[in-house]
Amino acid sequence: MSDTHIKYNDHSINSAFKNHYIVPDYQREYVWKDEQVEQLLADLLDAYNTDSQKAYFLGTIVTYDSGSQFELIDGQQRLTTFFILLCAIKKIYMDHGEQTSVIENLIYSPTMNSEGDVINLYHLQLQYEDAGNCLELIEKGQERPNYITQSGERLFDAFKTIQDFLQEQFPQIADLKQFVVFLLNKTSFIRIETYDISDALKIFETINQRGKGLDPMDLLKNMVFRQVDRSKFKELNMNWKSITRSLEKIDEKPLRFLRYFIMANYDTSSEKDGILREDQIYTWLSNNNAQCHYQEAPFQFVQKMAQNVELYVKCRMPDDASEGNVHLKNIPLLAGKSYKLHLMLLLAASNMNSEAFAKFKSILESVVYYTVIDKIATNITERTFALWCRDVRNIVTAEDLDCFVKNTIIPTVNDWKLDNKSNFLRLGLNSMQQYRIKFILGKITAYVDALKLGKTTVEDLTTYTETAVEIEHIMPQTCTDKRLYGMNEEEFSVYINRLGNLTLLENTINRSIQNDVYANKATYYKQSKFYITSSISELVNLGQDTAINRTNSLLSSWPDWNKQAIEERQEMFYRLSEMIWELR
Repeated sequence: MSDTHIKYNDHSINSAFKNHYIVPDYQREYVWKDEQVEQLLADLLDAYNTDSQKAYFLGTIVTYDSGSQFELIDGQQRLTTFFILLCAIKKIYMDHGEQTSVIENLIYSPTMNSEGDVINLYHLQLQYEDAGNCLELIEKGQERPNYITQSGERLFDAFKTIQDFLQEQFPQIADLKQFVVFLLNKTSFIRIETYDISDALKIFETINQRGKGLDPMDLLKNMVFRQVDRSKFKELNMNWKSITRSLEKIDEKPLRFLRYFIMANYDTSSEKDGILREDQIYTWLSNNNAQCHYQEAPFQFVQKMAQNVELYVKCRMPDDASEGNVHLKNIPLLAGKSYKLHLMLLLAASNMNSEAFAKFKSILESVVYYTVIDKIATNITERTFALWCRDVRNIVTAEDLDCFVKNTIIPTVNDWKLDNKSNFLRLGLNSMQQYRIKFILGKITAYVDALKLGKTTVEDLTTYTETAVEIEHIMPQTCTDKRLYGMNEEEFSVYINRLGNLTLLENTINRSIQNDVYANKATYYKQSKFYITSSISELVNLGQDTAINRTNSLLSSWPDWNKQAIEERQEMFYRLSEMIWELR
């Protein structure tokens, strides 16, 4: 890169917008939200109020000078926002009958098209398809369309935010006009101009290499684009957009995916504990082309990312219960909707055949279950999963998986389980979130119902976790005489929310029970379709060697309800849980 091909020019808004800019179709779309727009406006206002005669520096933009216009490589978010700001000022001026020609000259210039007609050529043109004709509609003061892209929505949102800000801060048009003088003439930025697209991309990378301006996902995109000829930009960009759009559809942070993608597919042992942090992504990528091969094979690298995104989306939002997906649906019910650590391992498992992959999903549910029950810290779990990825990505068959489970997963989980039984026996609504308790109750209840039908696997848990099913306190929460259950006040407060005192019950039945005594409640429980609830006071026997009798051998019933019954039922739940989530 030669300095003779680079210019550095200081511009005000007034001088900069006398030129034409395009945001090329390979650039990311407009992503600023209200908070970024409001922050820019607040900074401008603060500088204006402090000293309206003093220049205010806005930073740098990087451009590629194609001769007739400047292609924006870096700075399009700010420059687009300033263009929208000019449109908002023009609209307010028009509403007050003020002269708009100076502002209009910064927004567009009249030119002649190929047919000889005079048209207005905008000084900023967004070439990426998500922009549509939104800037033109905004400039003309037209309403936002009914059907619009997310980028278009953000453009219109920015216009409204700016309008509201200007009208609130400058209710008098004379005051706004003074602010506009400052905006056009006293705000300045450095425009870096290059005559080679590779130079522009390299400068972009240098400016942002510490992640100050852009996140590692943008820097990676730039890094990959630098490896291909300009004629391939459009094709590469289509592949890149398929990645970002897929993540956007499931409302996923691109950086989380990028972290998991790298840890799942490449050796990150150089990082502390093998965990790659967001602020380390770009540096790691810069130093590991030997693993990733994005320089010599950029299209193949992006294709690998796209394949991983497809798998990530399928595992994050499974659309059915086939091939072990029921376990992937269970994990958020158990660990919370925001839990995603297991997705790293699923990406690493992309080489598994279908049999092994389906079994792996079941294993992951069990692993996550024990991290929850035994309160394994997130950093320990992430460190463990990152370590496992090295072996998981080499597993192909179910036999390979069985060997890994036996030699690696089971010993690790057994270390976690040192206090597992005591942890479980203290389990209840006082020690764990209600949604987790309902899932654990639901899984155990479903397992017993399956055993009663002669099955050994649990299918979809919707029936057990839906809102029509409630957590019922067998010993009622409102009890005037705790001695009826053989407890004093202190004991009652401990046992009332224990898992052993809880059961799942249809709300249609629950409404009839209220806070009745146990003998009367038990009659209602028998109406439940859930066997672990209907059999609390009495097990049903149907002949010899039947599925229900084999199920009964794992259960107990209690004619009276007291502290001992709660403890025994919690022990029963523990034995069932070890059968359900056993790692094999």
